[in-house]
Formats: sequence, C-alpha cells, structure tokens
Amino acid sequence: MATITRFPSEDIIAGFKGSIDYYLHHGVCCVRSWPSSPGHTRTAAVEAQWPAFTIASQLWHKLSPPIQEAYNAMAQSSGLNGRDLAMRAYLSGLFAYPTGHP
Repeated sequence: MATITRFPSEDIIAGFKGSIDYYLHHGVCCVRSWPSSPGHTRTAAVEAQWPAFTIASQLWHKLSPPIQEAYNAMAQSSGLNGRDLAMRAYLSGLFAYPTGHP
C-alpha cells in the first residue's frame, strides 16, 4: 500500500483496472496492487471452520427483529454491523474475558 496526495482522473483509474487498486482508507488516498484470490484450494484448517460460519449466518436470520435491533444498536460505534457482531458472539464470544484470574 502507498499513500497518494489525490486520486488520478477516472480515465486513468479505469485504465489500471485489474492491476492497480485505488481506494480511500480513513480519509487517506491509497493505492495498492490489485487484490488477488488465493485460488480455489483452501487448507484443511480453513475448510474445517466453514460449518461454524454457516451456522452463525443461519442463526442471524432466525433471530427475532428486536434481538437483531439490539445487536445493531450494540454495533453502532464498533465498526461492525449487527450481523457481524452476532456472528462474532456465536464464534468466539461477544467480549474477550481475561484468563488466568479467579
């Protein structure tokens, strides 16, 4: 990633489509090589996690609207949306608790 002072014209950006990615990060103009897919093969460890994400995603749709609204309210200043927060709560717990203390 590199920062730039301003974006080039749309024509220049369109000309580099597929090789250079221009984007805005926290109000700073940035440029990087175009993101590439890791391919179709995934490690066994990555594939082993897929069922948990599937369940978490399905559970979001089963939550009642008031519960979804509560997650959305909790997520407002976190940088996440309510669905992401609910998935995080399912996968790893909503809050990190200290370990090794009584």
